[in-house]
Amino acid sequence: MVGRRAALERERRLGSFVVELARWLLAAPETQLLLRYTLQSLMELVEAQGAFVALKQPDGEHLRVSPALGEAAAGEGLILGLENSTTGRVVRTGEAMITADLRADADASPVAKRLAEGVRAALIAPLRISQGTVGAVGLLRYRKSDAPDPPPFSLHELQYVSAVAAHIAGGIELSEAVAATRAAADRARAMVDASPLPMALVDTAGTVRQLNGAAMQVFGLESTDAAVGRHLEKLGLSPSGLTVRLVLTGRQEGQPWHGRVLVTQDSGDRRICDCTVTDLRGLGSQDLLVALYDRTDELRAQRELIAREKLATVGEIASGVAHEVNNPLAAIRMEAELLGRSTKDEEASTAAATIVREVDRAARIVRSLLRLARRADLTPVRIQLNELVRDVAEIRQRVLRADNIEVRTRMDQAAEAVLGLGQELQQVVINLMTNAEHAVRGRPKAVIELATEARNDWVRLTVEDSGPGVPVEVRSRIFDPFFTTKSPDEGSGLGLSICQRVVAEVGGRIWLEDSETLGGARFVVELPAAPVRENMIG
Repeated sequence: MVGRRAALERERRLGSFVVELARWLLAAPETQLLLRYTLQSLMELVEAQGAFVALKQPDGEHLRVSPALGEAAAGEGLILGLENSTTGRVVRTGEAMITADLRADADASPVAKRLAEGVRAALIAPLRISQGTVGAVGLLRYRKSDAPDPPPFSLHELQYVSAVAAHIAGGIELSEAVAATRAAADRARAMVDASPLPMALVDTAGTVRQLNGAAMQVFGLESTDAAVGRHLEKLGLSPSGLTVRLVLTGRQEGQPWHGRVLVTQDSGDRRICDCTVTDLRGLGSQDLLVALYDRTDELRAQRELIAREKLATVGEIASGVAHEVNNPLAAIRMEAELLGRSTKDEEASTAAATIVREVDRAARIVRSLLRLARRADLTPVRIQLNELVRDVAEIRQRVLRADNIEVRTRMDQAAEAVLGLGQELQQVVINLMTNAEHAVRGRPKAVIELATEARNDWVRLTVEDSGPGVPVEVRSRIFDPFFTTKSPDEGSGLGLSICQRVVAEVGGRIWLEDSETLGGARFVVELPAAPVRENMIG
């Protein structure tokens, strides 16, 4: 009766252990930890003095014993052959075995006999996973010199150990899968960190797991801590016409997504990037790789080139028109002068003088058009800023007058020439004046004032307006490429960034301040005066 009660208790403990082991395996513990814990528990439950696990090696012909516990500890690290060991036979056949005397049952291999030293009863069960048998678990009972032989393992114990072996095999497979996933994730992280291209690892919802240094620059971040755990949209990434969720979930299985995205930094700076989203599950990782190619500077250069080409085309047209207009203007002026000299009618004489005056004004405009239409200089030349500003103002003045916009000019005759590329400096004046036009258009009192001023070795140009001014919160971004407060039809956000680049290239500076006289914005450009030419006597 007592023996029966003890057997039932042992069966209960074995059953409880199997349930506990199954629950613990869900945590995917490290393989060696899993094996040692399981072997130690089995030794206690089936009253064994030794236990081991032998796993198949990459060559497919040998098994390596690890771990080995209890009195079997001396077998740790032993290499067994699949063909000449009892354990190898269990792995080959996939069938568990019980023996009352392992030493008598062991094959001729000295290594196998070493593992069986002192062993009587043995129970060896295969470890089977979905890909086949990967090893075996063995429980050993040893003979003591002053005690009878230990009892052999029962069929009940074989069933329980086989059940535990199935869990061990599942745990090994799960641990290896987790390890492979972690290794793949480590490889992906290493690849991202080493890449010179902006890259991020995100989960399928778009939450950032990792960001490399190049991507931090694109997103305007100082540390990865500011990105990890945040959604891509929270970092300012916006695919053209789509949401990040649609990009991440709308990919065809296994096919990368390619498209154009806009990244708006917390500072307001905007970066235009080509983007590729790749699923890494085929490489063993659950993450998505987001690779960016920042094309902001390239697109800015392209748009600048287009703007220059347009300006050159307008210049050629203006040049042709100017030459065509000059001839009839000369004829009109000559006839008006003859009329004024020959007539004795005071009213006709006054009208002739008016014609001559207006023709002269038209001729000045034509000359301004011709100067603006000159081909771009290839090398810096001396430029009279007063003349350049006056030409631009005169061309725009009549058009703006029709919109009730007053254009004022104040030229400092002491202002020296500056050194630069004429067409580029002309573009600066045009861009600043265009900004002012947009600011004052439609206002009750619309005024734009252009002024030059000599300041020691510098020449200052100011363009101010009576518009609403520039809000304080966007002033730090006003010169950023593609930043604009205008609608897409009014501006591309490149005008002021072009101004800043051109001015910087000639050693000047540009900034924004409030206009004290007109109440709007006041852009100030300071350019170094050109060196005075000296006559060389040789």
